[in-house]
Amino acid sequence: MKPEDLITYCGLYDGTCARWCEYSAFRDLAAVLAEWVDAQGFHHWMPDAVKEFDYTGFRKALDFFSRQDTWLVCRRCCKGGDGRPDCPIRICCHHRGLDLCFDCDEFPCDKVKGDARLIERATEYRELGRGEWLRQQVEKAEQGFELHTAQYYQIRPMHNPTAQELDEGAGQ
Repeated sequence: MKPEDLITYCGLYDGTCARWCEYSAFRDLAAVLAEWVDAQGFHHWMPDAVKEFDYTGFRKALDFFSRQDTWLVCRRCCKGGDGRPDCPIRICCHHRGLDLCFDCDEFPCDKVKGDARLIERATEYRELGRGEWLRQQVEKAEQGFELHTAQYYQIRPMHNPTAQELDEGAGQ
């Protein structure tokens, strides 16, 4: 998927979302931790010996978080069909044939006026222009930015498109 395909209707970049299928760091770590706790033999003694900790639930959660085939993993972004089908921004963009809410002549409308973060994204997007805004989003993803927490983490996604791939794609 090309970086521009990861732009949501509301102006987020799914390449910085921990649910994005190519942002595999959390799944990889959950799988490694599950293997490690199994290798330590915790499953033999911990469920009975440590009553204040639900080891079975913990291990079940690790299995869930390490899987690729759960609802937790987004493969197509909102424009490809994943995400909330009842999202008013998505519905409006579909109805108006828009790729991005910010491109609407009526922006900001009543659907988004109360969303300060969306208005801020729109301002930044318009000031930078689509190409530079997208380049910065890709760089944020490369640096470990996660959009829900708005934090940078040292544990980085392993397969997000790089800025170089973005440049190469622009030349096509």
